[in-house]
Amino acid sequence: MLVAGAVALVASLIVGPAATAKSERQAAGTVIIGHDQEPVTLNFYITEGNAYTTSLAMNPVLASASVYNQKAKLVPFLVTAPPKLLKSNPLTVTFTYKPTATWSDGKPITGADFMATYRTIMNPNFDITSREGWEDIASIKVKGKTVTVTFKKGKSYAAWDALVAASPMPAHKVAGQNFNDLWRSSIDIASGPFKWVSWQKGTQMVLAKNTAFTAGPKAKVDRVVFRYIPSTPSLFQALQSGEIQVTEPQPQLQIVEIRKNSRFKVQSGPGYFWEHMDIQFGPKGHPALKQKYVRQALITGINRAQVRQALYVAPGLVGSAKELPVLQSHIFKPFEEYYQPNWKKWAFSQKKVISTLKGKGCTGGPSTPSAGNSAIWSCPGVGKLSFRFTTTSGNQLRALTFEIAQKQLKSVGIELLPRFGPAGQVFGQVLPSGDWDIFMFTWLGGPTSSATSFGLYGCGGDQNYMNYCNKSSSTLLQKAQFTPDPAARA
Repeated sequence: MLVAGAVALVASLIVGPAATAKSERQAAGTVIIGHDQEPVTLNFYITEGNAYTTSLAMNPVLASASVYNQKAKLVPFLVTAPPKLLKSNPLTVTFTYKPTATWSDGKPITGADFMATYRTIMNPNFDITSREGWEDIASIKVKGKTVTVTFKKGKSYAAWDALVAASPMPAHKVAGQNFNDLWRSSIDIASGPFKWVSWQKGTQMVLAKNTAFTAGPKAKVDRVVFRYIPSTPSLFQALQSGEIQVTEPQPQLQIVEIRKNSRFKVQSGPGYFWEHMDIQFGPKGHPALKQKYVRQALITGINRAQVRQALYVAPGLVGSAKELPVLQSHIFKPFEEYYQPNWKKWAFSQKKVISTLKGKGCTGGPSTPSAGNSAIWSCPGVGKLSFRFTTTSGNQLRALTFEIAQKQLKSVGIELLPRFGPAGQVFGQVLPSGDWDIFMFTWLGGPTSSATSFGLYGCGGDQNYMNYCNKSSSTLLQKAQFTPDPAARA
């Protein structure tokens, strides 16, 4: 819905520890990070683990072969050098894991681990979040720590560099296991600078420095504690009291006051996060949402610029509207070269909503927009325009966004009913089930989003939880998957 850059709040050393965290804070080199969402599982490869909070905790444990730097460029981490392109068609690439890349139990990281990763991902018995790109691999050849990947002819996967940069799975740990249940509550292996120690569900997770890690810079702290605090006010109270030292929230209103406090440092900037609302097209969604005119009424009935003004500009979270443009593209972000404001044509217009619904034979709604309206439209063959609105509970920014959208749509005769729940439940169960009408959440993309959007918006895409299907768009998105040149892809 709006481009929301990642915001990190870092408490200075003079912040005193709270009594509840005293033992943690006295430990040398311990950092306590507050987060509003808790993982469901430690396995970020499966659907239940497809959440930023899972990756935040597990990326330092199960390291990637390459990582993005501050310029959004992939740089080697577990590999000796950037992957080398051997042939363009069929696309063939090769890479080598570092001699120093080992698992925490002393076993070397080898091509066998990449092969195990491929086989696990492609196993239809496992609930893998996405097989995009992996399903286009024709063969993998392994020789010690060197891997050569050949894609199918005509399937030159555009994001191949990000694919081979994936975190390798330990072959000796995944062999013969039900991957759906592996690492659900604990993990006894690491390839990165940290290893998992404990998880007190509902409270915190603890990581410790992996002393066996020698493939890159060693961790600068001995322990990292993730403290899970789902309530936005409570999260900031914990920061103020010293119970936590760092938090990376959405741009909540409390940040305005935090900026004024010299005890804290606030870092913010543009990122590949975007908050949005998905509309359900599947059989479990409201039948009215399958009608194009109803979706257009929803889109034009919400004043996104007003949401930005009320929640970001007016409180002082950003200096001006120019600093936070309303997102007008699903594929590119405003700071990217090929961004085009394609959504701009769906401008806010309450009069247009009412005239459109009247023109389609809908009855029972208001004749003019009114803040006090209580009349809700009912449309031929699809019933009352009353929709379930799902998002995470405890998140103040999302609750306020919902309240604004609810009031705006009610004034034109469309009803939104809150269906909020814990992050683990709504993301792990409700979202993939398709049993919702409108769902507000954040997608975390990256520099490869223009090549990997088929999975989100293509017909049958493996993360297309809203079941959207436009055959023309789907064909173009699929073509983009196999167009390596960014200009041609755009």
